[in-house]
Amino acid sequence: MPKIIEDVENRILRAARERLLGGDLSSFSARGIAEDCGIAVGTIYNYYRDKESLMGAVMAQDWQAELQKAAARIATVDSPEEGILCLYGSIRSFSASYAAVWANYPTGEGFGALFRARHKLLLSQIEGQLSALFDRFELVLPSGQRTLLSELIIAASQHPEVAEADFLSFIRRGMGPGKA
Repeated sequence: MPKIIEDVENRILRAARERLLGGDLSSFSARGIAEDCGIAVGTIYNYYRDKESLMGAVMAQDWQAELQKAAARIATVDSPEEGILCLYGSIRSFSASYAAVWANYPTGEGFGALFRARHKLLLSQIEGQLSALFDRFELVLPSGQRTLLSELIIAASQHPEVAEADFLSFIRRGMGPGKA
């Protein structure tokens, strides 16, 4: 009779996260993760078709958690500026967590299409957060400008040399007085 393992998918995700964020991408293998969980390698493939989909599931779970934290903070901020900085900080924090993974991950065929699809999803998520923020403060930011601001938040958060104060100063100038 097969043994029943409680909460196996979450155990897989936790073990995968530890290996993924542990620094050495070469240690991220189905065999190693299975050993960490005390399960057969095949069990992982019952949940994930390959190593990349498992990696993506870990990152997606962490990103959703970060988005939820940002949304909760945005709901209580005292100004649109504070909300924008919250989004900027969330993306920066998430990106810093996975920077080593992305820097060492080999890109292959189909990477460009996958990147564009993920970027489009990220952009729509950030735009949604901005819409909620601006609605809360009864500010109008046309759709095109919301997209530009979302792109700017994403781009600026990826550059360590862009200080929060510089980013905020740029946003203030671009949005004009009284808008952020």
